[in-house]
Amino acid sequence: MLPTFVIALREGLEAALIVGIIAAFLRQEGRRDALRPMWLGVGLAVLLCLGVGIGLRLAGEELPHRQQEALAAIVAMVAVAMVTYMIVWMTNHAAALESQLHGEAAAALERNSTWALVTLAFFAVLREGFETAVFLVAVFQDSSNTSAAGAGALLGLAVAIVLGWAIYKGGVRLNLSRFFRITGALLVLVAAGLVASALHAAAEAGWVTAGQGVAFDLSWLVDPGAVSGALLTGMFGLQPEPTVIEVVGWLVYAVPMLVFVLVPARRHRAIRNAVAAAAAIVAPVAVVIGVVAGGSSSESLASSGTRAGARDIDVSVTKEGCSPRDLRVAAGPANFIVTAKDNGSVTEYEILSGTRVLAEAEHLTDGQTGKFSLTLQPGRYELLCPGGTDESGTLVVTGARAASGLSPELAAGMKGYRAYAEAQARALVDGTARLRDALASGDLGAARRAYVEARIPYERIEPIAESLGDLDPRIDARVNDVEPGHAWTGFHPIERRLWEAGTTRGTRALAEQLVADTRELQATMPRIELEPAQVGNGANELLNEVSKSKITGEEERYSRTDLVDFEANVAGAQAAFDAIKPALQRHDPELVATIERRFDAVYAGLKPFGRGARFVSYDDLTKAQVRELSRLIDQLAEPLSRAPALAVGSGGPGGSGGSGGSAGSGGSGGPGGSGGSGGSGG
Repeated sequence: MLPTFVIALREGLEAALIVGIIAAFLRQEGRRDALRPMWLGVGLAVLLCLGVGIGLRLAGEELPHRQQEALAAIVAMVAVAMVTYMIVWMTNHAAALESQLHGEAAAALERNSTWALVTLAFFAVLREGFETAVFLVAVFQDSSNTSAAGAGALLGLAVAIVLGWAIYKGGVRLNLSRFFRITGALLVLVAAGLVASALHAAAEAGWVTAGQGVAFDLSWLVDPGAVSGALLTGMFGLQPEPTVIEVVGWLVYAVPMLVFVLVPARRHRAIRNAVAAAAAIVAPVAVVIGVVAGGSSSESLASSGTRAGARDIDVSVTKEGCSPRDLRVAAGPANFIVTAKDNGSVTEYEILSGTRVLAEAEHLTDGQTGKFSLTLQPGRYELLCPGGTDESGTLVVTGARAASGLSPELAAGMKGYRAYAEAQARALVDGTARLRDALASGDLGAARRAYVEARIPYERIEPIAESLGDLDPRIDARVNDVEPGHAWTGFHPIERRLWEAGTTRGTRALAEQLVADTRELQATMPRIELEPAQVGNGANELLNEVSKSKITGEEERYSRTDLVDFEANVAGAQAAFDAIKPALQRHDPELVATIERRFDAVYAGLKPFGRGARFVSYDDLTKAQVRELSRLIDQLAEPLSRAPALAVGSGGPGGSGGSGGSAGSGGSGGPGGSGGSGGSGG
């Protein structure tokens, strides 16, 4: 509320002063007849500015998530540029503003030109109003409470109008120089926050990939659930764990602008000029340092996610498929480094044993790198890069079988996680059976509730289903994922009938098939060999699921119940992490504490929107709320991506995935290992 109040008050008072100066001059000249065309110009400018603000807001809502972030970055930077120009212009020209407007109004009267007065008032107010519209849209995009932000803007405009009228009537004398200096400093801080927000949005849009390492932890100061946290985030753009590039952007903008605004030119012109010159030199250097530091940080984290002592194997994905197509390596731990090279639509690199995915790097775009690690056992495996002109290759592993003993902590963790997964599989079968019965009864409301409840256990153990050939596509494929010639089965065709068509008719065969497929998953569960790297990496996969489909609203496109799946994925990730936590605690207790704290932050971020099967619709979220949830997942994904390799490295042989930078990497694991997560940028 405070940022929008300050913006509306400052900009509104500037516009009111301009109108008041022109009106006072006309009254002084005895030309009250000219007030009507002046007000006509003011009205036209206000309407146009309202149209600009509404248009920008509506345009953003119609775009997909990534394009929304791109537009948010553009709007924020345009707003920063405009408010910077306004601050500089007002600082340099405030003293001469009255005489300048008097001269322009006198010239219009001398020409007896009504339209000249309309134009003068129109452009004078348009500049302030357009700046206000763009700036407010940018702040609204970054606000988690649009009602409070709107109230702040209205209150600021109301106060500005009252002050402008009082100054015009002569009842109030305001030290305008001090007013503009104080509000200018506040606007600089708001604009600096918008710079950081623009860099965050640009990262979400895929435009900024460097400098994404966490600069420092401000969670002790910026508590997302507290009023003080909301104030610091909304007013100054401070985040609990800002990235390097966001901190650099904030400082590079705020420091020289604050000096420019707060140091009077008549006293310290030399100081202001020196700071401005230093800023011109330091800014690009700081950006480069921030990018390099952020990039180095991200790369070091990625490297730490791979297993110590393992050999690196460089491979790539291209339009043709996997390169090299045929690979022969010795048994033992290995780090696969997968680079996308002119890969077009080929975005995945998979290692399969039969139909089971042992490890994968996914969501790779040209130039990006994904990483995963696993302990290779002797045998013949398939390399698969789906979509390539020659998508299938061969991996031959030679030599003696690698050791696979587990520490007592990891052995106990695997036993506990198996019990958890089997319990979720039972709940899934029971849930799909209830869904089938509700569909058969024809009760639309009951069927919708049963659908939402049945999704929860599946989303908690989805990585296991994904490792079992075509079982996951049969249960959870969206319509665009169905291979040509294959039937669309599972949850989502039922979802479309229930919400889009609003009927239970035509779902009987789908429900029976869904129950059969979930029973197959349950029957297969006891035979699956669970290893620490597989389980630990399953946590990373689940967060990747949140990023690529839940946070974007693409998973439950008909029911809009994505937040239910979101929480279930996070709960499944936490259960997988708990299985390897005892071994990780012995190796890196600080990392364990960080991960647990960030799990808590994700749950706190979700809490206002519901719990369990009762969440608000995804459509009820604002873009700022979506970005905040995405940020929380990003901050959890980074340390969690390091956990499997460190836990397995400290607790016994096995492989695990590393971070794939901005490209996701992961796998459901096989003997000895599984892929890592690329964080939430996948």
